[in-house]
Amino acid sequence: MHHRHHINPPLSIYKKIALTFIILAVILIGVIFYFTLSYAYITIYPKQEQVKTDFNFVIVEDEKGVNPLAGIFAGKIVDQTFEGEKLLLTTGTKQLAGDIVGKVKITNGLSKNQTLVATTRLLSPDGTLYRLKNKVDVPANGALETEVYADDSSKPLAKAGTKFTIPGLSANLQKIIFAESLQDFVPSGQLVKAVSQEEMDKALADYEEELAQQAVKEEDSGKIKVLNKEIIAKTFDVKPGDEVLNYHLKLKLKVSGVIFDDKDVKVFAQESLASQISADKQSVATNSDNLVYELEKVDLNNKLAQLKSSISGVAIISLNSPILERDKLVKLSFEEIKAYLENFEQIERVDITFFPSWVKKVPYFQDHIIIEIAQ
Repeated sequence: MHHRHHINPPLSIYKKIALTFIILAVILIGVIFYFTLSYAYITIYPKQEQVKTDFNFVIVEDEKGVNPLAGIFAGKIVDQTFEGEKLLLTTGTKQLAGDIVGKVKITNGLSKNQTLVATTRLLSPDGTLYRLKNKVDVPANGALETEVYADDSSKPLAKAGTKFTIPGLSANLQKIIFAESLQDFVPSGQLVKAVSQEEMDKALADYEEELAQQAVKEEDSGKIKVLNKEIIAKTFDVKPGDEVLNYHLKLKLKVSGVIFDDKDVKVFAQESLASQISADKQSVATNSDNLVYELEKVDLNNKLAQLKSSISGVAIISLNSPILERDKLVKLSFEEIKAYLENFEQIERVDITFFPSWVKKVPYFQDHIIIEIAQ
C-alpha cells in the first residue's frame, strides 16, 4: 500500500496572495469610498433683483361671483351720505396790532346813522379813556364792531361786558349811543385766540374722516377700507383770523368705496408678481403686507368695485436655473467652479466645500453635488 505525499506550498505564497487581495480590496474600497462618500457643497450668494408689477382686481358683494384665480374677491360696497355738526375749540392765535387793545360793539338807538370819527373817546365806568382806531358809521337802530386803543396804556384794561359812554356826544345821545366790550381787552401786541386757516383745514379733514368712519361697522375691524370722500356741503361759522374761542363746522359727506379682507388679494398679488419672474428665478421677498389700494370705479347697480395696486419684491436665481445644472459642474476643480459660476451676473459669489477635505474635484455622481442658495 502506497502513501501519497502531499507537498505543501510554502506559507509565504499564501501570505503574498492574501496581501495582494488585501491591497486590491483596500484600493477598491478606496475607489468606492471616493465615489460614494465624496461630496461637493456649493453655496450660492445671489445678486438681488428688484421686481414690480401692477395688478387689478374686483370686489363683489355677491359671494357667487367670487373667483380668486380671476382676481374677483368678496367684500362690501359702500355708498352712503352722512351729515353732522361739530363744535371746535380754537387752537390758533394771532398778534394784535401794536396799539389795539380790543373790540367794542357800538349801539345806535337813533333812527338815523351816527358817524363817529377816528380817535373818538370812549369812557369806562372807572374813568379810563379809550379811542376809536377808525372812523365808523353806526347804522340807525343798529350796531357794529370796531377796534379801540387805550389812551394811556399803563392803566388796567377793561374786561368783557364793560359799558362805555361817548363823552363827545350830548348827554341825551350818550344814553342811546354807547359802546360795550365783547371780550377782555388785552395789552397791545398780545397774542389772542384766533382761528387759523390751517386749523380749519385740519378740522375739516378730521371731521371728514370721523363722518366716513360711520360707514365702517364693528365686523369690519381689521379689514381694508378704501373709501372715497366727496364733500357735498360744508359751512364754518367763522373765517380765518376771527377772534373766537370756539366755532362750528357743518358737513355733508358722500362716502363710496369698498371694505374687504385682503388675505386672498395678497396671494393673488404674489402670484401676479411670480408670473412676471422668469422660471430660472424665484421671488424671496415682497411688500404684500403693505399694499396700497386705489379705487378705480364703483358700480352700484352691479354691487362691484374695480381696484388697482402694485406689488414689488426681490427676485434671485433659483435652483432650476440652467446655470446650476449639475452636469456642467462634474469633475471641475475648486477654481474652475468659482470662475464658472461667478461669471454670471445673477451670482454675487460662491462658497465651495469638498468632503472629505482631500478631495480636489467635484464628484462624478451628480447627486453628490449639493447646491444651496443663501437667502
